[in-house]
Amino acid sequence: MVNEPADPTLASASQPMGGSRPNDHYPLWPAPPYRAPAAWAHPRGPTRASPKPRAFGPIEIGVAVALPAVADIALWSRGGFAPGGIGLALLFTTLPGLLFLAARSWRPSARLGVIVALLALVVARSIFLPTPGAIVSGLALVVAFGLALRARRVFVPEAVLSAIAAVSKLPSRFGAAVRGGRRLTARTRMGEVSLLPIVIPLGLIAVFVGVFALANPVVAYGVTTAWSAVTSIVVLPSAGRIVFWAIALAAGISLLRPAFRRANGNETAEPQGEASGTSLLVARNALVALNVLFAIELALDATYLWSGSPPKGMDTQHYAHQGAFWLTVALVMLTVVVGVMFRGALADDPRATKIRWLAHAWMGQGLVLAAGTYRRIAIHVERSGLSDLRIVGILGTTLVVCGVILVGLKLRERKTFTWLVRRQLDAFALIAVLYAVTPTHLLSAHVNVGRVAGGEYRPILHAFRQSHEAESAGAFLRLLDHPDRRIREGVAALLTDERARLRSESNRQTSWRERDLATAHALAALENASPRIASALGTADPVDARRVLLEISRAANEDRSIEELLTIPAASESRAVSGE
Repeated sequence: MVNEPADPTLASASQPMGGSRPNDHYPLWPAPPYRAPAAWAHPRGPTRASPKPRAFGPIEIGVAVALPAVADIALWSRGGFAPGGIGLALLFTTLPGLLFLAARSWRPSARLGVIVALLALVVARSIFLPTPGAIVSGLALVVAFGLALRARRVFVPEAVLSAIAAVSKLPSRFGAAVRGGRRLTARTRMGEVSLLPIVIPLGLIAVFVGVFALANPVVAYGVTTAWSAVTSIVVLPSAGRIVFWAIALAAGISLLRPAFRRANGNETAEPQGEASGTSLLVARNALVALNVLFAIELALDATYLWSGSPPKGMDTQHYAHQGAFWLTVALVMLTVVVGVMFRGALADDPRATKIRWLAHAWMGQGLVLAAGTYRRIAIHVERSGLSDLRIVGILGTTLVVCGVILVGLKLRERKTFTWLVRRQLDAFALIAVLYAVTPTHLLSAHVNVGRVAGGEYRPILHAFRQSHEAESAGAFLRLLDHPDRRIREGVAALLTDERARLRSESNRQTSWRERDLATAHALAALENASPRIASALGTADPVDARRVLLEISRAANEDRSIEELLTIPAASESRAVSGE
């Protein structure tokens, strides 16, 4: 007989795994020692809830209330949503100031200084004449400003991700704002009485009165009478305005507490070991062939483009035609090929030293090719004048040149592909903002008007667009004194149309927030020049005068002789002949 231990824990401890075993026999199916225990055998501890965001402080609450108020003052008039030059300038000036005021701390950096400078340019452009590009740039820069206040390393990808993440974080940000508001109202006293015991009962009474008004016609009549009396004294906001306030409040709270995505990732490339023999051969053969190909193209440009001696049967204009666009595409392809080719071991393998020299030589030829692209654009400008699209071409080529230089720096400084993408996007954002704030139509009009006044006919082609822009319409008043009557009549007809458009635009701008300097200045200039416009147009029909001007510009750009251009009759002459 075996005596059992008195302590049951000792009994269980004395028994081998598998329970009691009479006669010291082990169980038939012992558990393998290497098998992980079942999930249910070890219940998990309580999951820790994610911490709530810190409640808004008094300054943040004040700024959160001020942001919709500023947006309302800047963008809303009696007629509804009315963005305009002065209002947008007020918005883009005030928002950064309020964000700076609400920030608990801020970190000065060169990037923050650049953002502030670009915002100042956007404000100036808005006062002068706002454009969709300037508005988008201003909104994007305000978001970037809020992020750059908190971190020195803010790149375009992280800024975009932060803006997207702000949508998912909005409920928690609203909760933090509500908690901050509760704390603030709990501390606010009216003598000895707290505000909450007054506000909450009044809200409940209003809700139940509304329910009773739906149920009882007498109560409904009383509520209607009281509501009419209130609205006769106080102007209540429309539903659209309330929605606008809600959107502005949500955007303001997101700006105050951005869902910041930090710039992660190492920008200095780590050694990748040795490259494979195949990759070395591919890179060497490709770069040798591409260097030879680019050298041939540069030799052709040196022979026919830079020397001013195009091939037989072709002028310089036709040789350069469409070359600017496709050479820019070639430069983009160059940056992609070099960036991808040297992402791995080729960037630091000692056996690839000559290959890296070939890459630098290829990029050097690419910069010379970019100079040829600038030359092609210059030929188009010299021939038929400057336009907004050609300024886009100049800026686009500049962006590609920046890309080639950045790829060279990546290869030389052993940087990662992440470093390259961030700098490329920074360069794109910078050039896009500069284009948005530059008065491209005004610059183009001054160049073209000067050349037409000097006796050229080709640049008049751009007058049809540039005379219908408020920023550049006034520049064409100079052509009302042109010696060619057809030019005077055509320009007078264009300015007559623009004056009517500006009058309508000015009448639509019923509040100060919708006005801008360019529209007011152009309308005043055209109104003052009304006698000159009428005198230049004379008896010509405006439709005929515009048609004749277009015919002259097309004939000039088709390289017709001056004798053929002079045979095109003026609109007033055609009308006189038809009248006879």
